[in-house]
Amino acid sequence: MEYLKANNIKLTKYKYPTEENLISNLIILIKNYLSGKKINLYNNINDLKVDLNIKDEFSTEFALKVINHLISMKYGEITSYSEIGTVIGSKAHRAIGNVLKRNPFPLIIPCHRVIKKNGKVGGFMGKVNNEWQQNLKKYLLKMESQN
Repeated sequence: MEYLKANNIKLTKYKYPTEENLISNLIILIKNYLSGKKINLYNNINDLKVDLNIKDEFSTEFALKVINHLISMKYGEITSYSEIGTVIGSKAHRAIGNVLKRNPFPLIIPCHRVIKKNGKVGGFMGKVNNEWQQNLKKYLLKMESQN
């Protein structure tokens, strides 16, 4: 949001009259989440009737099990790749990581809540060695643990 403000980026043209209201509601949801309110973004976005095409994005039964587990997690709850494997009945921890790496909705499908078994943060948004992604993941984990 700071980037949008700093660069004075505004949405000005809408194809349909309802788009402005929908986008405004999405912005409010994300702002509320980032300000520390205990919001399940996935459920709230579904309530707005936004179709995220989860089944198209994650087309295998395995991937859907991983994603559905993340969607069901509570705000502030963390898990590991191996814990997800136990829940979904798989020992394919790297494959779980690969599903998360392809997550196009990292705040909405809260893959930031998945850490390594040893307690280290691990990658985020498909990146392991990029500092800003890891810093964002650490920030989100800290924010959720304080609320």
